[in-house]
Amino acid sequence: MNKQNNPWFYTLYIMLFAGIGGMLYGYDIGVISGALPFMQREIGLSTIQLSMIVAAVLGGGSIATFVSGSLSDRFGRKKLIITAACIFIVGVMCLIFADTFYGVLFGRIIQGIGVGIVTIVVPLYLVETVPHQYRGRSIAIFQCFLTAGILLASVVDLKFLENGDWRIMFACALVPGVLLLLGTYKLCESPRWLFTQGKELETKKALLYCNDQVAVEKELLEMKTLQRQHVVKTHFFQKKYRIPFLIALAIACLNQMTGINSLLQFSTFIIMKSGLSSVMVSMLGTLGITLLNFLTTILAFFLIDKVGRRPLMLTGTAGITLSLVFLAAVSFFIPVSALQGYLTIVGMLFYIVAFAIGPGVIVWLCLSEILPTPIRGNGMAVCLFANSLTSTLLAGVFLEIAHILGYAGNFILCGISTVFYFILVYRFLPESNQKTLEEIEQTFAN
Repeated sequence: MNKQNNPWFYTLYIMLFAGIGGMLYGYDIGVISGALPFMQREIGLSTIQLSMIVAAVLGGGSIATFVSGSLSDRFGRKKLIITAACIFIVGVMCLIFADTFYGVLFGRIIQGIGVGIVTIVVPLYLVETVPHQYRGRSIAIFQCFLTAGILLASVVDLKFLENGDWRIMFACALVPGVLLLLGTYKLCESPRWLFTQGKELETKKALLYCNDQVAVEKELLEMKTLQRQHVVKTHFFQKKYRIPFLIALAIACLNQMTGINSLLQFSTFIIMKSGLSSVMVSMLGTLGITLLNFLTTILAFFLIDKVGRRPLMLTGTAGITLSLVFLAAVSFFIPVSALQGYLTIVGMLFYIVAFAIGPGVIVWLCLSEILPTPIRGNGMAVCLFANSLTSTLLAGVFLEIAHILGYAGNFILCGISTVFYFILVYRFLPESNQKTLEEIEQTFAN
């Protein structure tokens, strides 16, 4: 591979193999929905244990995100991606041989640690390595792979519906795990991480993988200019970093308060409890939701670098709010029946389109873009720790809220949170389309 003559080819290679990390995350989210009924039947799980198993992967992710930023700043983005793939594979093997609640819980936590590293380091790596004109699409590919992973999990769940072998459902995750492990060895290191280590020559070589000589010199000059403005010690609440950090932190939390992970992981249960009691019908509904999620993300891939970040985020958060209001009304006013079940599927389909076209495809890009270089690694770690913790807490109480208030209570809670999300984006999120990372940082500095 001639890196200087094939910058686009190598850029595509980076996007595809780094994007496989998104497939791990997506498969991990999606597979549990179909596996839960069979795990409950075989192991005899209580409602609380079901919630703990769903929340475990998110809790493991919280642990990983807490340390991944500083570790990636110390050892590099590439080594952390390789580490994440290895940990994920170990987690899958634990699940394959688990035969008790605690065995499953342990395997899910290990999986979550691997996925938690991926959710920080892969978007971080992509925005720091891929040329700015393709940066939006590179994160969109990560999200496409993520939604493809959720879709693949739904297909696998349906495939093994007849025999109910939930261990095979988890074992299929070994394929993307091994692909990520092997593919990452051929990736270059993040040029911006190399620059922070004082390795200017290696930075230039890494930039040449995806850029022509003129672009390389321009980006190097911008890096040096900003480096002179940075103080030796940096922290999140320095005046010039405070606003972008707080915006990123709020977005990270509110993205999970839309309910996306809980609704996807409990989708089969939600549809069954709404009146479509057949496991087959409920899983087919889940398959339709995940398929539409994947197709809408592909649409967003073509829009993200043309329409811009803000319009998609505003459209998405508005659509999510309306969908959640509809779902709450269906759950509250219509008795449990086939009609409620089918209307619930319709509402969830509209919900997933709105999420996929907006927050789903934008959030990773947004967090990575607006955090300045000196705090990007640790800032991503803190933001995604908060993201995972929020997701874990919501998943942990989701069934309890449904037991006390009905699923309408969950829909209303998530709807109110999404209103705040819309306001935050409208008031405080700048447009970052077609800007280098250094130009975005300078916007906040000014």
